[in-house]
Amino acid sequence: MKKKIFSIIGGIAIIVASIALSGYLINSKPAPRKDKQKHNTMNVKAGQVKYSDIETAMNYRGRISAFNTVDLTAEVSGRILQGDILFKEGEAFKKNDVIVKIYKEDAVATHKAGISSFLQTLAQILPDIKVDFPDKFEKWNSFFVAIDPEKPLPELPKIDSNQEKVFLSANNVLTQYYNLQNQEIDLAKHTIVAPFDGTLKSVNKQIGSAATTGSSLATLIRSDKLEVAVPVFTNDLKWIQKGTAATLTNKYGEKTIINISRISGYVDEETQSVNVYLTIYPSSTMKLLEGEYVDITFKGQTVNGFEIPREAIIDNSYVYTLEDGKLLKTRIDIIRSLSDSYIISGIPVDKTIVTESLTSISSNVEYIARN
Repeated sequence: MKKKIFSIIGGIAIIVASIALSGYLINSKPAPRKDKQKHNTMNVKAGQVKYSDIETAMNYRGRISAFNTVDLTAEVSGRILQGDILFKEGEAFKKNDVIVKIYKEDAVATHKAGISSFLQTLAQILPDIKVDFPDKFEKWNSFFVAIDPEKPLPELPKIDSNQEKVFLSANNVLTQYYNLQNQEIDLAKHTIVAPFDGTLKSVNKQIGSAATTGSSLATLIRSDKLEVAVPVFTNDLKWIQKGTAATLTNKYGEKTIINISRISGYVDEETQSVNVYLTIYPSSTMKLLEGEYVDITFKGQTVNGFEIPREAIIDNSYVYTLEDGKLLKTRIDIIRSLSDSYIISGIPVDKTIVTESLTSISSNVEYIARN
């Protein structure tokens, strides 16, 4: 029994001794040395400031429209007749083509009847002119002979005296003549001629239908002369002048030179931009159509500066420069704003400038420049 007790006590003693020895060994192990040189670093996109002459081209997008859009309106009444072209939407025409005709036979008959009545009046007064104004007889007789119902009226002879004017007025010569002239003007309105090369954009009446005075027949757009309206930001206007050239690029990458024809005198309230208009003369090598969007490059002027991305600018006036691993907020001068970059000055040459956007910076981080 005593042997068993001693065995138990001995086992406990061995366990306690083992635990004590383990604690001693752990405590006697030297603590690891801290690397005081270890710290955080961060690579940032940066570049050295180098000034150079930069051409400040401005890229914008604009929409082509017809230089002339004409609403074709009937000035006389009558049935619509076929002209030189098919009177359908999308039909092309050339200048001086007859777009449509309006029936005029009744108006022609009325005009001829008026001329006949006028000739009768002249025939009745010619003997009196020969007696009262013998020196005027020849010019009025020649005028009478020249009148032909199938041709436009000849020019009225010059009236040389008040007596002659009174005589002609009393015999209703002047009233009849000017009424006939008015009829000729109305007859010309029965034939509608194209004022330019173009296309029928829309057609509101059909051949054979009746037109009344003032009714809308069609809308014409000019195709041989177009223009593009380009909304330009107000801070770019000082670089753009009327009469200067710009480059147009279509959707196929084809380019042509066009000129600025006018600049709007007001700012669009919604876009805060000003429309610049450029005139286009389409050619067989570059087909351009109304409604098409094109890219316009304005040449601008050459300035001396350093170009950086827009995202590198802080608070519209600052950038970060890199010195000894630290970032310094540095003021700059913005010379020119481009579509996705700025041209700046105010930073010494060869200074390292951050060219990317940084969401946050820390004084405990060493910043390293990368290209």
